Amino acid sequence: MRIITRKGFVGALVLASVGLVSSSCNTSKATVDTFAKFTSSTSPGAWINADGLVQESQKARLFTAVAFENLEQDIARGNGEYLTSLAVLLNIPAGQQAEFRTRAQSTYPLLFASDRRTAESLLVTLPSKMEDH
Repeated sequence: MRIITRKGFVGALVLASVGLVSSSCNTSKATVDTFAKFTSSTSPGAWINADGLVQESQKARLFTAVAFENLEQDIARGNGEYLTSLAVLLNIPAGQQAEFRTRAQSTYPLLFASDRRTAESLLVTLPSKMEDH
Protein backbone atom coordinates (compact mmCIF):
# COMPACT_ATOMS: atom_id res chain seq x y z
CA MET A 1 0.00 0.00 0.00
CA ARG A 2 1.34 3.38 -1.00
CA ILE A 3 1.28 6.23 1.49
CA ILE A 4 0.80 9.73 0.09
CA THR A 5 2.92 12.32 1.79
CA ARG A 6 1.71 15.80 2.56
CA LYS A 7 4.20 17.22 0.03
CA GLY A 8 2.93 14.85 -2.68
CA PHE A 9 -0.68 15.68 -1.89
CA VAL A 10 0.00 19.43 -2.05
CA GLY A 11 1.84 18.96 -5.35
CA ALA A 12 -1.08 17.05 -6.85
CA LEU A 13 -3.48 19.71 -5.61
CA VAL A 14 -1.39 22.47 -7.20
CA LEU A 15 -1.24 20.58 -10.52
CA ALA A 16 -5.00 20.07 -10.53
CA SER A 17 -5.70 23.73 -9.79
CA VAL A 18 -3.28 24.89 -12.52
CA GLY A 19 -5.12 22.65 -14.99
CA LEU A 20 -8.47 24.08 -13.98
CA VAL A 21 -7.24 27.66 -14.19
CA SER A 22 -5.65 27.18 -17.60
CA SER A 23 -8.76 25.50 -19.03
CA SER A 24 -11.01 28.25 -17.68
CA CYS A 25 -8.70 30.89 -19.17
CA ASN A 26 -9.25 29.46 -22.65
CA THR A 27 -13.02 29.60 -22.21
CA SER A 28 -12.81 33.10 -20.76
CA LYS A 29 -10.62 34.28 -23.63
CA ALA A 30 -13.04 32.84 -26.19
CA THR A 31 -15.94 34.55 -24.45
CA VAL A 32 -14.08 37.86 -24.26
CA ASP A 33 -13.08 37.60 -27.93
CA THR A 34 -16.68 36.91 -28.97
CA PHE A 35 -17.94 39.77 -26.83
CA ALA A 36 -15.27 42.12 -28.24
CA LYS A 37 -16.26 41.24 -31.81
CA PHE A 38 -19.90 41.91 -30.96
CA THR A 39 -19.29 45.23 -29.27
CA SER A 40 -16.90 46.45 -31.95
CA SER A 41 -19.60 45.95 -34.58
CA THR A 42 -22.12 48.07 -32.70
CA SER A 43 -21.95 51.44 -31.05
CA PRO A 44 -22.79 51.50 -27.32
CA GLY A 45 -25.79 53.75 -27.95
CA ALA A 46 -27.28 51.07 -30.18
CA TRP A 47 -27.62 48.56 -27.35
CA ILE A 48 -27.55 50.56 -24.11
CA ASN A 49 -30.40 52.88 -23.11
CA ALA A 50 -30.07 56.21 -21.28
CA ASP A 51 -30.25 54.41 -17.91
CA GLY A 52 -27.21 52.30 -18.80
CA LEU A 53 -29.26 49.11 -19.20
CA VAL A 54 -29.24 46.81 -22.21
CA GLN A 55 -32.14 47.66 -24.50
CA GLU A 56 -34.83 44.99 -24.68
CA SER A 57 -34.28 44.57 -28.42
CA GLN A 58 -30.56 43.88 -27.88
CA LYS A 59 -30.67 41.43 -24.96
CA ALA A 60 -30.67 38.30 -27.14
CA ARG A 61 -27.73 39.63 -29.18
CA LEU A 62 -25.67 40.43 -26.09
CA PHE A 63 -26.55 37.15 -24.41
CA THR A 64 -25.62 35.17 -27.53
CA ALA A 65 -22.29 36.99 -27.83
CA VAL A 66 -21.35 36.33 -24.21
CA ALA A 67 -22.68 32.75 -23.93
CA PHE A 68 -21.82 31.55 -27.46
CA GLU A 69 -19.83 28.44 -26.48
CA ASN A 70 -22.40 27.43 -23.86
CA LEU A 71 -25.20 27.90 -26.39
CA GLU A 72 -23.33 25.71 -28.85
CA GLN A 73 -23.17 22.90 -26.29
CA ASP A 74 -26.83 23.28 -25.34
CA ILE A 75 -27.96 23.33 -28.97
CA ALA A 76 -25.91 20.19 -29.67
CA ARG A 77 -27.70 18.47 -26.76
CA GLY A 78 -31.08 20.00 -27.63
CA ASN A 79 -31.55 21.22 -24.08
CA GLY A 80 -29.98 23.30 -21.34
CA GLU A 81 -30.27 26.50 -19.39
CA TYR A 82 -28.55 28.66 -22.02
CA LEU A 83 -30.82 27.45 -24.81
CA THR A 84 -33.86 27.95 -22.59
CA SER A 85 -32.69 31.47 -21.72
CA LEU A 86 -32.21 32.27 -25.40
CA ALA A 87 -35.74 31.05 -26.15
CA VAL A 88 -37.08 33.40 -23.48
CA LEU A 89 -35.04 36.32 -24.81
CA LEU A 90 -36.35 35.59 -28.32
CA ASN A 91 -39.90 35.66 -26.92
CA ILE A 92 -40.61 32.03 -27.80
CA PRO A 93 -43.84 31.14 -25.92
CA ALA A 94 -43.39 28.52 -23.18
CA GLY A 95 -45.61 26.07 -25.06
CA GLN A 96 -43.37 26.24 -28.13
CA GLN A 97 -39.97 26.04 -26.42
CA ALA A 98 -39.66 22.25 -26.70
CA GLU A 99 -40.20 22.53 -30.45
CA PHE A 100 -37.72 25.43 -30.57
CA ARG A 101 -35.05 23.32 -28.82
CA THR A 102 -35.67 20.36 -31.14
CA ARG A 103 -35.44 22.51 -34.26
CA ALA A 104 -32.35 24.28 -32.99
CA GLN A 105 -30.68 20.92 -32.41
CA SER A 106 -31.65 19.63 -35.85
CA THR A 107 -30.07 22.68 -37.50
CA TYR A 108 -26.85 22.49 -35.43
CA PRO A 109 -24.59 21.75 -38.46
CA LEU A 110 -25.92 24.84 -40.23
CA LEU A 111 -25.83 27.08 -37.16
CA PHE A 112 -22.23 26.25 -36.30
CA ALA A 113 -20.70 25.74 -39.74
CA SER A 114 -17.06 26.81 -39.77
CA ASP A 115 -17.73 29.73 -42.11
CA ARG A 116 -20.44 31.22 -39.87
CA ARG A 117 -19.38 30.63 -36.25
CA THR A 118 -20.49 33.98 -34.88
CA ALA A 119 -23.18 35.13 -32.49
CA GLU A 120 -24.67 37.38 -35.16
CA SER A 121 -24.90 34.53 -37.67
CA LEU A 122 -26.46 32.26 -35.06
CA LEU A 123 -29.21 34.77 -34.34
CA VAL A 124 -29.88 35.47 -38.00
CA THR A 125 -30.02 31.80 -38.93
CA LEU A 126 -31.85 30.43 -35.89
CA PRO A 127 -35.12 32.40 -36.17
CA SER A 128 -35.31 31.94 -39.95
CA LYS A 129 -34.97 28.17 -39.52
CA MET A 130 -37.68 28.17 -36.85
CA GLU A 131 -40.10 29.84 -39.29
CA ASP A 132 -39.32 27.33 -42.06
CA HIS A 133 -40.71 24.37 -40.12
